[in-house]
Formats: sequence, C-alpha cells, structure tokens
Amino acid sequence: MTDAQVKQVVRAYQERLEREGYRPAQIDFDRTTASFPRSRQLEHAAWMCSEIQKALDAGERERAMRWFGFTQGVLWAHGIYAVNELREQNRAVVRG
Repeated sequence: MTDAQVKQVVRAYQERLEREGYRPAQIDFDRTTASFPRSRQLEHAAWMCSEIQKALDAGERERAMRWFGFTQGVLWAHGIYAVNELREQNRAVVRG
C-alpha cells in the first residue's frame, strides 16, 4: 500500500469510530490497558489513526505501518470489523 492508500483506510477507520461515538484520545500508558473500558481503548485507536497520518507525512513509514497493524488488531478485537473486512478494505484500496 502507498502512503496515500494507508491514509485513506485509516481515515475511514477514524470516521467509523467517530460515527460510533469514539473521539480521538490518547491513553496514559503508565497503567495496563486491561483496566480501561472498551470506549477508552477505541478512543485511543481513533487517536492512533490521526497519528498514523502524521507519521506518514513525516516520512516515518515503518512506525506508521506498525501502528496501522496494531489499530487493525484493536478494531478486530473489539468487533468493529471482521478480519475479512479488514483484508478486503486493504485490497479494495490497492485495486483502486
């Protein structure tokens, strides 16, 4: 995926999360996330979506791609998307 394609996908994730009421907010990592409610974890995923775009703009592709994979894992673990949906979203963007 190109940087532009990754940005397109994470914007869609962020829009979906915002439609469902999850506003971007960074989690305080001095504590384990197991103690955070689902809503805080998804707010953090929304925050990561904006940070992924900033990382790509700054030329930090490796970090952006790690965060992209992590964000997809969070979205899957919380039932926002199924693995097949995540895969198809990536493929659809690449195909154009």
